[in-house]
Amino acid sequence: MNATLIMAFILILIVVATVITKKLPFNFVLFIAPVLCALILGHSIEETSTFIVEQLASMMKSAGFMLLFAFLYFQMLTEAGVFDTIVSAITTKLGNKMNVIVIMVLTTLIGGFSILTGNFTPAYLITFPLMVPLYKKFDFDREAAFIIAQTAMSAMCFIPWGIGMAYTASSAGLDANKLAAASMPWGLCFIPAIIFQWVYFGIKHKRRVGTFQAVTTTVEAAAQQENPNRRPKLFWVNFILFILCLVALGIFGIAPYFVFIFATVITAMLNYKDNFGEIFNKVGPMYLNILIMLLAINVYQAVFNNTGMVEALSNGLMQVCPSFLLRYLHVIMLLLCVVIIYVVPFQIFNALYPVFISIGAGFGIPAVAIIAPFVCNLSLATSSTPTNSSTYTGCALTETDVQRYCKKAVPIQTVT
Repeated sequence: MNATLIMAFILILIVVATVITKKLPFNFVLFIAPVLCALILGHSIEETSTFIVEQLASMMKSAGFMLLFAFLYFQMLTEAGVFDTIVSAITTKLGNKMNVIVIMVLTTLIGGFSILTGNFTPAYLITFPLMVPLYKKFDFDREAAFIIAQTAMSAMCFIPWGIGMAYTASSAGLDANKLAAASMPWGLCFIPAIIFQWVYFGIKHKRRVGTFQAVTTTVEAAAQQENPNRRPKLFWVNFILFILCLVALGIFGIAPYFVFIFATVITAMLNYKDNFGEIFNKVGPMYLNILIMLLAINVYQAVFNNTGMVEALSNGLMQVCPSFLLRYLHVIMLLLCVVIIYVVPFQIFNALYPVFISIGAGFGIPAVAIIAPFVCNLSLATSSTPTNSSTYTGCALTETDVQRYCKKAVPIQTVT
């Protein structure tokens, strides 16, 4: 066992211990421990800082700037009452037919539609601001709502333009379109799982609340009406701009950060040209917390990807796995992926794909047949871990605690 493999195990154990014991701030550990491991392995401070900074720059380009303006944009839509108006219209239209069962179905449909943007973060930013007022009105568990939405999004991850498909295809060295075609049947298998989730969470809700109907008090409704930032006269202007954003993201594939920058500026000028600073200040603490976590996770990933730890783990896995299990190694890892990715970033898991493919080739199993099941199923795991930045985005939007949500999601998504 070489030093790199030992250090990889030590780093993983530190992360696992931090998650379980909660004795130290998780993000602080992700900042410090990987850097110390890289230095112990003989990488200089200059070399370590270089690949960390490159990783952070890549993260800000792909997610950091988009999150900033997306949070600002959706905060303004929320303050303006756009989502409350939509929810009121839906509940009024459905009348007595609106209940928690309908809300779960709507969560699934909107979640499945929103992932057509190709990225989980924009999908969360579309789904949750629209649905959270309904969750509150009916006192529906927002952690359960997150799980339901993620399951629907995961079922649609066979789309060839999605970021998950891009990660998987590039890691496995496969054509995205061919992999997408092979992954579609696995996405269809999610349909009964989604129905079982509706039943499960419906039973849990009935036991906790006692009814499937709304429970919001008239005092809460009155408080919403008194919001001075509401802009009912500008609803249609804001709504049309919102639809244009969805079209730009989902149909034309325009970069999300570019879309949200323009949407933020236009919405601010239309609704809050005199006091947009007040709205922006509400986003600051939430964005700062997520940004710090983003930076910490990327330091962890940078060290793993640039110090040989991934390769060492892959080689070590091949050496210790009994020969009679090698044929089914990819199946075993798929069954355990939610638990594994709870403590190990999915990028590191993705790096094992070439290992699975090379082992499978020895048994005559095509590469596409080995990797296709991972595309949709692995998405369940990426939303159930504190080591993935999108989990923090989803929890921030649903106003839930990350650790508590992950604790609930891991067993449910493992069964799913």
